[in-house]
Amino acid sequence: MQEEVRSKIQRGLKTFQVGKYEKSKAIYKEHATQQNPDILYIGCSDSRVSPEVILDADPGELFVLRNIANKVPSLKKNEMDPTTMSAIEFAVVVLNVKTIVICGHSNCGGCAAALSGEKTLGTLPYTKQYLEPLKELSEKVTREAFDKTDTEKARMMEEQNVLKQLVHLREYSFINKRIEAGDLEIQGWRFDIGSGKVERYNEKTDSFRPII
Repeated sequence: MQEEVRSKIQRGLKTFQVGKYEKSKAIYKEHATQQNPDILYIGCSDSRVSPEVILDADPGELFVLRNIANKVPSLKKNEMDPTTMSAIEFAVVVLNVKTIVICGHSNCGGCAAALSGEKTLGTLPYTKQYLEPLKELSEKVTREAFDKTDTEKARMMEEQNVLKQLVHLREYSFINKRIEAGDLEIQGWRFDIGSGKVERYNEKTDSFRPII
């Protein structure tokens, strides 16, 4: 099994170096000494939801932050996570990105684990601690979706989680000041793995609608 993995890595590197890199050499050279992305993309670590693939992005176009359940720590609740916040701070303050996207997705394991609680997290102490901030939201979803199917409940959790993280973003003054100045926008998305469609939250309709 390990040999198969090593072979796959070797093939992948070769394909990139002699194929994709050669075709995009000019782009890589342009960004060899600096980056100027317009978008900070905060997404899930799930292997099926690569932002570069979803957005067909070239090198240098996205500044990417990925973690389980696309979380942003709440400043008001003193949820300390310098790993996440240093990336966000750098993108907003130094790189001066114009848009922040928080993208959740269908069949999110992090959201599902938060909903199931001890059933899933009993043997995963680090993951349990990491997802603890989602407990309140998962309890709210469970109450409000008591008459929903499991699929509907999962979707509700995924969407509500995206909205919660957008709220957390606005708790930080260095983000909020730029939003109020009109030179930074934040968007909430949900990617459906089965269809490839991306939906964006519409504040006027209070719902997620297809972007295209």
